[in-house]
Amino acid sequence: MNKEHLFAFLKDQKSPALLRFLETAYDVMKTDQRYAVFDKALTKIKPPPVRGRSLLKEVQQFQRDSLAGKYYAPFDINSKNYRHIPEETHAWFERMGDLLAESVRLSQQGDHVQAVACFRILYQLVETMESGAEIVFADEYGDWMIPGEPKQRITAYLTSLAATATPEDYAAAALPLIRDDSIKSFSNKTYNTAIRAANKAQKAHLKSEVQRLEIPTKPKSRT
Repeated sequence: MNKEHLFAFLKDQKSPALLRFLETAYDVMKTDQRYAVFDKALTKIKPPPVRGRSLLKEVQQFQRDSLAGKYYAPFDINSKNYRHIPEETHAWFERMGDLLAESVRLSQQGDHVQAVACFRILYQLVETMESGAEIVFADEYGDWMIPGEPKQRITAYLTSLAATATPEDYAAAALPLIRDDSIKSFSNKTYNTAIRAANKAQKAHLKSEVQRLEIPTKPKSRT
């Protein structure tokens, strides 16, 4: 393919034709290639408002696809290919990141009921993925591969949860996040976020449950 001739042709094309070429290029690209080409454009996009019911349907479909093995692409790992990550695995984490980001925006819009429903499914799916279920495949993988800021997602989830949940339900949803953060060196300060988001009754019950279950909430002090 002659690049010079190709781009001389493209310069004479109108916007609709160029967009069709771009869409075709996007569809055949791998995830890392899309970021290499379109990353700067992504930073300038102002997304439209999120529709709660539509997003929940997308989240539910993603859950069904994940559990059905749509993104699971195993291969024989050896000393030469152990660092390889299948495109299906990249696609799963990318889709998870997008849906979590949409859920954050839904929370920011004040649609807390739908936001909680989306977050609940997505966090359960992450937990299932990390348990070793056949959802994605690689020699090493984890929630650190999800694009976006974990603390922002947690804050949005707990904010929406606090606006809709009973003290018991609030604690039940917050505790796995707090426990996970304690395992990961308290990097997201989830317990502090949960306490700030909670109302008085939720806060009291959460503190009681954390104490009862002996879940660490901060690093041990060095002596």
